[in-house]
Amino acid sequence: MKRSEPEGLGPAAILVIILLGIALSVLVWQNLRRERDAEVERQAEAYAEALGEAVSSGIQAIVAALPQPARRVQLGGGASSAPADAARWQSAAADFLEQNPSTLALLAEPGWGLAGSAEGKEIARQVLPDLRRRAADPTSEFLTPPISVSGGREIVAAQVRISGDARESGTVFAVIDPAVALSRILDKRALGYAVSVSAGDQELYRRGPAEPKRDLRRLGRTASIKIGTGPPWTLRVSPTAELEGLDLSSLWVLIPGLLGSALVAAAVHFGTLSWRRESALRAANERLAQQIDDTRRGEDSLKRLSEELEQRVARRTAELNETIVELETFNYSVSHDLRSPLGAVINFAAILNEDCAEQLDSTAKEHLNRIVGSASAAVSMMDALLAYSRSGRTELHKTHLAVRPLVEDVCDELSASAPRLKCAVKIGEMPDAYADEKVVRFVFSNLIGNACKFTHPNQEPSVEVGGIREGDEVVYFVRDEGIGFDMRFVDKLFRVFERLHVSQSYPGHGVGLAIVARLVRRHGGRVWAQGAVDKGATFYFALPVASEADGRETT
Repeated sequence: MKRSEPEGLGPAAILVIILLGIALSVLVWQNLRRERDAEVERQAEAYAEALGEAVSSGIQAIVAALPQPARRVQLGGGASSAPADAARWQSAAADFLEQNPSTLALLAEPGWGLAGSAEGKEIARQVLPDLRRRAADPTSEFLTPPISVSGGREIVAAQVRISGDARESGTVFAVIDPAVALSRILDKRALGYAVSVSAGDQELYRRGPAEPKRDLRRLGRTASIKIGTGPPWTLRVSPTAELEGLDLSSLWVLIPGLLGSALVAAAVHFGTLSWRRESALRAANERLAQQIDDTRRGEDSLKRLSEELEQRVARRTAELNETIVELETFNYSVSHDLRSPLGAVINFAAILNEDCAEQLDSTAKEHLNRIVGSASAAVSMMDALLAYSRSGRTELHKTHLAVRPLVEDVCDELSASAPRLKCAVKIGEMPDAYADEKVVRFVFSNLIGNACKFTHPNQEPSVEVGGIREGDEVVYFVRDEGIGFDMRFVDKLFRVFERLHVSQSYPGHGVGLAIVARLVRRHGGRVWAQGAVDKGATFYFALPVASEADGRETT
């Protein structure tokens, strides 16, 4: 009878766990959103009240600060100083208009003159006679509701009495642009909120979008502002898209909730599967013990049991091999995740280059490009090594490769860590190759880097790189004048974790040359080295030419 494999949780149970996690996440998200909305409403209400008071006091301050003439009356029939006083008032009015751009024109009567821009004077001449005709007392103080003038512009007119000697009657009339006044009062307040001020159906000021996104408009608050003798103004404060960031803290709750429910489902699933397998294994052991007892009763039974045990061993071996494959897959996934930090380097360098481009000089931009290039090369190299370390996972992408530009790129990349390297590397003849570009780049980077590293103290690295075609293969070499090595130990050079020099003087892990050897052999090539102590070393590797490399790949 065929024994069925133990099973974990069914799809329905896993789905229930995930749905519960989603429901809990939604509840938490809704609660956070309600708290966010309440806080925004409180802020909007506070801003509306504060801004209403600021607008009322600001407009009143403009009216209260209107410059008033102070005419001096000569007693005993002396000469009047009215022209001089009028000139002084005109000067004071000009200063006031310069300091208060919201005031378009000023008129002091009787006899003090009209001050302001040409447009402001024209508006004053248009609206003043009509306002005085409608006023119960033409010389009374008043502040009008918004008045539409030519060009669709809204203005506010104010008239105040001249303070001083009761024998002198007079008024100061001002034409005020409420949009400019409100802009000076509100532009730097309650940032992140849309603010609008209207009088009836006439909108006097707006900052921010006309219609806030989504449901943010319902979170807005209004305040009534009593200005002058007309109907009160309405100030509205509404949150804008700048506050959308508050949603992110709530929405991100969904992600941990989903992940948490998935992890719980996975833990329960595998826990159940492990328990069932343990139970099945225990039952199998009990059956095995019973079978052993039965085999003692006869040779035929013992023989059958032996055959059965051999079959079980074969199955367990297959399971062990499957487990090994799964373990290798897991190790590959872990190693693959090492690319994330390099990706972060590339991304943050790109962000820095984009956000601070105007602040960076050409040298800094070149450094950023080098950072991105080096990190990208490291990612590509890691991809190639990971692909090779797991035999059969990926194929080598061989192509006709121009080797000389590749070697020059490798030297430029290495020069970032050794500034003298660029002038110390001599590149000779470099025949083209038929190989994987990433692999060849790694081989040259490792060999040239070692040639520069294994030098005598205070010795400038001197490296020569070249190649030649010999028969059906292309041979490349990297020669240095460094510390060299003893040829008795040449076989150890290409073994994993074998080092001929102490790590304190020459850091490393002893795996670079081993990887080089494996990569070259996978291309159907070979690698070897020659050297002598204190007389330098030469490393060679050979690759098949294009006509023989097609389809010729070994591991």
